Amino acid sequence: MSARPTRPPATLPLTPAQLRIAQKVAEGESTHAIASELSITVGTINVQLKHCGQKLGVRGRAAVVHACFVTGQIQRPETATSPEAFSETEIETWRMVATGATSQEFADRARISRDSALARVRALRERVKAENDPHLVTLGWSCEVLDESLTEMASGTVLRVPTPR
Repeated sequence: MSARPTRPPATLPLTPAQLRIAQKVAEGESTHAIASELSITVGTINVQLKHCGQKLGVRGRAAVVHACFVTGQIQRPETATSPEAFSETEIETWRMVATGATSQEFADRARISRDSALARVRALRERVKAENDPHLVTLGWSCEVLDESLTEMASGTVLRVPTPR
């Protein structure tokens, strides 16, 4: 349980343009590739992702992707079988990235150095062949390491999971 008070659940829906951008970020596309594909500027991508984070109550692109999956705003990836199990350290690393924890917050929580925290993230990205941290989150969902049970974000926001109709 976090020591800081939690914020109310995020409820603001993203615009269709923001959802297109978030989906492409989740797929591991670079900012430049997304801008080129959608015929918009890199600056527009960055501003839209910042607005996504504000609407969802999270910080960082990886947390935006995770929040979009939890809230059902972008399509969740298909489940893929992993060739081998993941260690508790790898799962903890995945969860820290998904919740938007900074490298220092991750290091403090795991009681390791900031450099060790960064090395853990790099090693996990390499192991699962993730393009970047948002793509790492998508692969975490695909491998069923991450799911809608992870709702408390590093920002203090608690995400609201949509109820089935």
